[in-house]
Amino acid sequence: MSRDDLQLELPLKLPSPPRPRPEGTVRRRCSGCGRTMEVPRWYGEEMRLFFCSPECRKAWMGAEREPPRVALESRTEYRGGDWEVQAERARRRDRYTCRICGATEEELGRKLDVHHILPFSWFRDPRQANKLGNLISVCPSCHRKLEAETKTRVPLFSPS
Repeated sequence: MSRDDLQLELPLKLPSPPRPRPEGTVRRRCSGCGRTMEVPRWYGEEMRLFFCSPECRKAWMGAEREPPRVALESRTEYRGGDWEVQAERARRRDRYTCRICGATEEELGRKLDVHHILPFSWFRDPRQANKLGNLISVCPSCHRKLEAETKTRVPLFSPS
């Protein structure tokens, strides 16, 4: 069999043609000196820093700047569209009292946490995870203990 007899069919995937660049210009402020200037629209939509000249860019790069301030806030995890309603129902059902130690929201000066008895991540549908039978109201201290207990008892959550 000769080399010419072999026909290899390789899938050839051509890249899609590039999108045309938007026409026109937009006004942007120089990151170095603050002067406004016009730049092509495609450039203005893609870039975050703009410089009116190479000198401005060099000055900006060499400047001593105060590092940006970052405020870290706790981020509530997504628990489904009905989470807030179900959490409130669980607190009301539990008479706004921690089911473990008996602390009340009034004593704590804040809302109680609502804990998933079976971890939220075990469910495909948040509505199933957020059923009242799977939720209990707990104070932050008891909640930490329950979370730690879950991590040690459930293999998927144990530290590696």
